[in-house]
Amino acid sequence: MNFSQKLGLFILIVISVAYVYFSFFGNNGFHFSLEKDNVPSDVSELEPIDEPQDVVPAKEHKIKVVKIYVSDSTGKLRSLNRNCDAAVEHSCFQYAIKELISAPSAWEKSKGFTSEIPSGTKILSIREGEGSVMIDLSSAFEGGGGTESLYIRLSQLIKTAKANTNLPVYLYINGRQADVIGGEGIMIKQPLSERSLDG
Repeated sequence: MNFSQKLGLFILIVISVAYVYFSFFGNNGFHFSLEKDNVPSDVSELEPIDEPQDVVPAKEHKIKVVKIYVSDSTGKLRSLNRNCDAAVEHSCFQYAIKELISAPSAWEKSKGFTSEIPSGTKILSIREGEGSVMIDLSSAFEGGGGTESLYIRLSQLIKTAKANTNLPVYLYINGRQADVIGGEGIMIKQPLSERSLDG
């Protein structure tokens, strides 16, 4: 290889190195960065981000355990727990009565729990005042099942009510205070208590 060939090869290498340098490492060429070029060097250059003003904080869930009463496989009244979300329910007392009317669940039925409250029973209203509570049920509550069934369903209601409030509770049927209930004419002492069904 003569001198001119060596010189030509040297010039070619220099040009190649210069091309690679400016292509990969020059200001206008391709270069590796993790988007640091878009981050201001001075933090004060960042504009403040306004928080949305219409964001409503989520309600804190407060779970309260309420009790409802149903019959177990031996016929004795047993309490079952229900979790009332106070942030969702208007009243945990009302929730307990609603759960009582619809109980037992399919799983509880499979475990032998039953209820004497007729399936057609509707809650017409529940009014909670400062000094008392009024439960108004539809007439389906007192229909069918005989005297023993009526005593059991009243006991279910009384125990559930008293387990979930310290206020006096009064039972109404179709808007009238239920001092006598059912075709058998069972007398009820009001407000409801463990002695309400005593002769």
